[in-house]
Amino acid sequence: MNILQTLSATLPVILLVLLGILIRRLNFLQAATVADFKKLVVNLTLPLLLFKAFATMQFEARYLLIVVIIFAACTLVMLLSSPLKSFPGLTSTYSSFLMAGFEAGMLGYAIFSAIYGEANIPYFAVVDLGQVLFVFFVLITRLEVHQGRQISLSQTFKTFLKSPVIIGILVGVIANFSGIYAALAGWELTLSVLKTAEILAGLTTPLVALIIGYELRFEKSRLALPLQTVALRLVLWVSFALLFNFLVIRQSLGLPPTFEAAVLLMAILPAPFVVPFYLKAGESDERDYILNTLSLGTIVTLIGSVIIRLIY
Repeated sequence: MNILQTLSATLPVILLVLLGILIRRLNFLQAATVADFKKLVVNLTLPLLLFKAFATMQFEARYLLIVVIIFAACTLVMLLSSPLKSFPGLTSTYSSFLMAGFEAGMLGYAIFSAIYGEANIPYFAVVDLGQVLFVFFVLITRLEVHQGRQISLSQTFKTFLKSPVIIGILVGVIANFSGIYAALAGWELTLSVLKTAEILAGLTTPLVALIIGYELRFEKSRLALPLQTVALRLVLWVSFALLFNFLVIRQSLGLPPTFEAAVLLMAILPAPFVVPFYLKAGESDERDYILNTLSLGTIVTLIGSVIIRLIY
């Protein structure tokens, strides 16, 4: 029965990914249309999903420990992996950028909400917050430096505050602590607005799954290094997640098992999909390496999410 329940929770996402692959093969949608879907997710549906999560969650001071540790772990892994160019899986100049950070926005939230329901999104949102800070303040800054551009802390902070995802989180936090969300939910007219936002947020999972399937592709002749990178990343972060769950989530904080599921799902996610956007002109080999690594990581996530659902 447990296996059937797991399949019923995870299979819809996998089927939507397969549908996305089929849509690409049949040329049913143009790449430009899928790019517009991605804009819709990043700028509207995902921010609304995060707004609802942070506006309705019960904040606890102990959650800050999770945020700090995950931020520190991501920073440490990227810094330590950077000089290890002779280590298997780290021989590319972009390998260290693929070792830390997780694609929670375009993949993690979709899978977690599909498996555990939107009501449990706050668990994943807390776990995600530390790596979001890492991506904006460390990963992107180092990618900019790698490109030969200098970016100041003030510029980074402005970019951070302008992100629709961050706006969704901040507005949700403000609405929660100020009591505005509860007040809006108590009045019929504004409640209908919140319900509209909730319907739009619900589009995140199907749209993301279709986008992932549409963009999922491999360069079969160049899979050796991506396989090494994905394997190394998986061993490292799953080990961290198991230790973190036992020492921090369970022993220190005494949080429910859904938090452990969120941590494990985060650990098997691929690197942030933003990395390819910082490639230098003419780096076709590096592009193939990065895209293959992200695609393989996505497949690992889909398979691993089934196992996580069986455990939790």
